[in-house]
Amino acid sequence: MNKQERRRLEIKKKDPMVSIKQSDIDRMKEEATEKGCKMAFNLMLAVPAMVIHDKFGSLMKKEGRVEKFVDLCMEEYKCYEEGYVRLDEMAKILKEEAGVEIEGWH
Repeated sequence: MNKQERRRLEIKKKDPMVSIKQSDIDRMKEEATEKGCKMAFNLMLAVPAMVIHDKFGSLMKKEGRVEKFVDLCMEEYKCYEEGYVRLDEMAKILKEEAGVEIEGWH
């Protein structure tokens, strides 16, 4: 695209060309993956916490029930992070003991 075409399209500057090392790209991918995983986990914790808060108030004393649920979820997650339990094991236990099958856990 020449200068006259850029003016006509009201493009002020060319996009600069940037050189990036492969190690920088790998680091950025790793950081983005970690951030995405944390965001996904927080979302998957926030949704059930809101359900407990909004729909199941009569099951537990209101004060502290959501905090207790979140704390218990974090304990379970730490067990997973530290390698004490695997996702396939959790899926098997939920299916056998609670009759709950979560789609996508294969």
